[in-house]
Order: sequence, then C-alpha cells, then structure tokens
Amino acid sequence: MAYVNVTCSNFPVAYAATNGEYTRDVSRRAVLRAVVTVGAQQSLDVFSLRWRGLLHRFGIGLSAFSFLEWSPAGLCLSDNYRSLDGSEKGAATYWYGMVLAKIIADTELKIRWLAHVDQMWKSGALTIAYGSNQRGDLVGRDTNNDWHVVEAKGRSNSYPASLVTKAKGQSARVTLINGQAPATTSACIVSLFKQPISVLLDDPPASNEGNCEHWRIGEDDFFKQYYRGIIEYLRKFGPHSEQTVGNAVFVTAPLFPFFLDFIPYPPPRPFRDSRLELGLLASIYKAPEQAPGEVQDLPQDDEGKVGSDGIAIFGPLTEWEKS
Repeated sequence: MAYVNVTCSNFPVAYAATNGEYTRDVSRRAVLRAVVTVGAQQSLDVFSLRWRGLLHRFGIGLSAFSFLEWSPAGLCLSDNYRSLDGSEKGAATYWYGMVLAKIIADTELKIRWLAHVDQMWKSGALTIAYGSNQRGDLVGRDTNNDWHVVEAKGRSNSYPASLVTKAKGQSARVTLINGQAPATTSACIVSLFKQPISVLLDDPPASNEGNCEHWRIGEDDFFKQYYRGIIEYLRKFGPHSEQTVGNAVFVTAPLFPFFLDFIPYPPPRPFRDSRLELGLLASIYKAPEQAPGEVQDLPQDDEGKVGSDGIAIFGPLTEWEKS
C-alpha cells in the first residue's frame, strides 16, 4: 500500500490530538470508495443523474489511476501527468483534491460521511438561511454526531500561503449548523507536486470578515442523499448478490455491467469471477437514515474492502503500479 504525508495544524482543544505530522496509507479501494461520494466534477448533479452520475464518478476514478503510482517516496503523480493539457490537468487536480480530502477527513477527524454542499442543497437536505457563494465545498458528519465544513483544493504546483487563508475563509463562513457551531471549519490543500503527495488539513481561527451562513440539515435526508446514488445503482443492476464480511451482510452489484452489452457472446467464467463489485451494508440499503447506528459495529476487515461508512469494494484489485 502506498502512503501520503499528512500535516494537521491549528485544531482547537477538542481536536488538539489531531495536530501533527503523519504518514497515511492510501489504497486503491479507499480511492474508489471516495469516488462514490465526492469524486464528481462540480458541474455534475449526481442526484438528478442518479445511478448514471455514480457510474460517471467511477469512470473519473479509474481514469485518474493512470497518473498515480507507488514510488520509493510513497504515492506520487506519474511524470506522464505533465503531458496532459491544461483542461485535463484541471479536472484531474480537482478530482484528486476532493478524493484525498474525503480519505484524510475520515482518518484524522473521524468524518465517516463527507458530501458536496451544493448537492445537498439542491436535494433539499441542506437549507441556507443567508450568505454568499463562497462557502466550503464539503459538509460532513463524524462519529460523535458533530458537523464539519471542509474547503478542498488540489494543486499540481506550489501555492502561496494566501491559498490556505482563502480556503479557510470560505469554510469558516458557516457559523451555525442546526443551531450549533460546526466542530471544525478546515482548509484541505492537496500538494500533488510533492513526493509523496502531501495533504495539509488546517483549522486556524477564522476571520470575522465576510458574510456568515447558517445552515439547517435534515439528518435523515442527509443520509438518504449520501447513499442515494449507490442504492439506485444496486437496484438498477439487479438482481444483486450478497457478500459477507464477518457477520455483516452486504448487498452488491457488479461495477460497469454495461460492458457485457458490447460482447456478442457470453464471456468466459474467469472474466465474470474477476469483476469488481460495489457493495453496501444491507441494513443501510434498506434504511439509509439509520446509517450512524448501523456502522458502529463494522467487522474487522484486514483487506480494506469495507469503508467506515458501510460502502465496500469487493473483488480482485491490484495495488498501485510501482515506478
């Protein structure tokens, strides 16, 4: 497994233990799971596209694997990344920033559920009393039932210190969620130009300048929307099967089953047996609003198939290509 460097700084007393420098392993399965929830482009309304939007996210995720590799220094961008044109680099950089923000917010702040603010707002799960268009990218819920706001940015070149200040300012404009201050309002800057890739998670005191926002989030609606694309995908590509990890049962469906439509004859069984499957804890599939209680006792999973939010990737998946 390849690793990235993580620096956490300026977190308040309640999260003081988070501050420091760490290395964190990042597996391909973790990346694919992150793609499901935050890997889409900003212009993609995954809730109106539903299962098609989720499928699009996986396409983005798989294509981006082409430029990540495991070097002696850790997880790095391949030299071939420089050959992309500007628009391609912009899309990939945005994607890497969002996905690594999702992974690191989970490992460092125990935020199991992190989602796009705009998508929650469009779905009606989140309402904004007033404010500006400069709010943070992502809103998340942790294992203590606290809310967090994250502004994520990926950079393939060095950046000025003002980028962190601006990102923090955007997330800090959210001063109340459901009547309480968010637990953290962080800037997450992913430095793709470093070896290994480095992630800064910073929560300095916010400036009082600029408009503030107060949010209301319907908790049941938040979880229903978080899992909506996955549940619709599983329904669309049924009949699905079940997988078990320990005592936990997962509803699954093959990833990219539409590939079979282009094959004029049945594929050999080894092909079918080698397909990846997307899985969701069966109890969440039935009642996504119950997710916080259902994930409390997830089984020990040494292979990393199951994410902390109950989303799983089953099937053979090699680790990163070595440079």
